[in-house]
Amino acid sequence: MISTIKRPIFAHDLINPPSEDRNCDVSLILINSKGRINLVKEGVGILQTRYMLSIADPLSLGLLNSEQNTIELFIKDLVLACNLVLRHAVLSKLEGDLTQSNIEFKQPEAKVIEENTPQGKHITITEVLTLRESIHLTVGLNEEIDEGKMISNLALVNKVNRNKLSAHGKAQLVNLGKSLSEYESAMLSFDRLIIFKHLFNSLELATNWDGTDRKGSCLDTEVANVTGIQMSEVCDWREFYNRTKHIDRTPKDITAFVKGTENLPQKLMPLRFASEIAIIDRLKKL
Repeated sequence: MISTIKRPIFAHDLINPPSEDRNCDVSLILINSKGRINLVKEGVGILQTRYMLSIADPLSLGLLNSEQNTIELFIKDLVLACNLVLRHAVLSKLEGDLTQSNIEFKQPEAKVIEENTPQGKHITITEVLTLRESIHLTVGLNEEIDEGKMISNLALVNKVNRNKLSAHGKAQLVNLGKSLSEYESAMLSFDRLIIFKHLFNSLELATNWDGTDRKGSCLDTEVANVTGIQMSEVCDWREFYNRTKHIDRTPKDITAFVKGTENLPQKLMPLRFASEIAIIDRLKKL
């Protein structure tokens, strides 16, 4: 019988994801803990913050057997359940790697000036030094994470059994499986635009889980009813998402896309929150 599972996981900031010039110092405070799940901070790396995740008595949390593949899928779902609790921080099984380009500089040739003086020949050599500056920022983030909510979310995620979806399964399960996978993909990306697109897909799939293909203002209305987000904000997300999918034909299209891209940091957190609410709402109705 398995008593404990341990494995490293990695944390970063949703709004300011890791990049070549930025990493994240994420401090997660575990609350309402009964010792079933533990997160120990091990240090800040080049891109992310490393944690050691410990799961006590994983069989009681839904682990089916001790096969390695089953364990990895279980941890994958647990990390997803953790992310569905968080608002700012992101947890991932994967350690990011942004390899920088190797730059070689050609050293300018030294400038040599020869002068004949009464005292003899005078030689002046001027060398040019190549200097390169770089700035690397560390973004700090503190957030609480509730053990009870993580476990509750894991039980809800387990209901979908998204890793073994059946061709004969209910449409609701398949749609929620898609929504969870889109949400998970958003958590794995370091690109704000890709994060936005995956989160919007997740929100739309969760909203339309019942097979009703809501579009336009009908989608905005349903999202607002489920999540409590203002319809105007949902409409802004939807219209910007459409701009990311289609070619720009007019100056208005170009402006909408450029401005939307610039405002991504303000869009991501409320969109994540809306997606989480919609997913949990639908999972509870299964």
